[in-house]
Amino acid sequence: MTFRRFPRHLLPTIALVAGTTLASACGFEDPKGADAARGALNWVYPEALHVTSAVWRAQLEGTILRDQRPEAARALLGYRRAAADLSRLRDRLVLVMDVETVPSLSILLIGPMLWTRFAPAQSGVSVVSHVDGAQASDVVIVTEESVVAALMSGRITPSAARQQGLLRLYGPIEGQGRISAWLDRLPAPMTAVTLPP
Repeated sequence: MTFRRFPRHLLPTIALVAGTTLASACGFEDPKGADAARGALNWVYPEALHVTSAVWRAQLEGTILRDQRPEAARALLGYRRAAADLSRLRDRLVLVMDVETVPSLSILLIGPMLWTRFAPAQSGVSVVSHVDGAQASDVVIVTEESVVAALMSGRITPSAARQQGLLRLYGPIEGQGRISAWLDRLPAPMTAVTLPP
């Protein structure tokens, strides 16, 4: 067996690229990488991990539901379900957009460390799941999958979710206010909304 040697001057670059790849991996594909990223989350978004305990309390109270699927089913279908819920959220947000341009928004689902970016587009709002993180100008929402599901089912309003600490906003204060107002225009219960074909 022969080993290929890399030139020494390339080793830092290789390490940087490998580290970046691991850091951006979400828990659906790399649970251990997501654990490491989650551990550093409070440094970038203070008190973001408090969302996890707020979700736990809300589940105990029955405000939001626990995912009762077996672990294997969650691992296999989790990404699809999360991406579908986030796309449905985008569809509903488009229905309540006002004429004022909304800021770009990135949502981080803490459990899988899945980043999804919402940005103004000609058709309303584009949504891209599984991005590496937020852009510098984005308003960031840190939440959990079960909170997005509860918003989609009408079990909780965006305002109540913020008040209970189930989602936290970060970024420019003015942008946070505009995103909060946009979310609060969502009809409740959201299940009553009929989307255009």
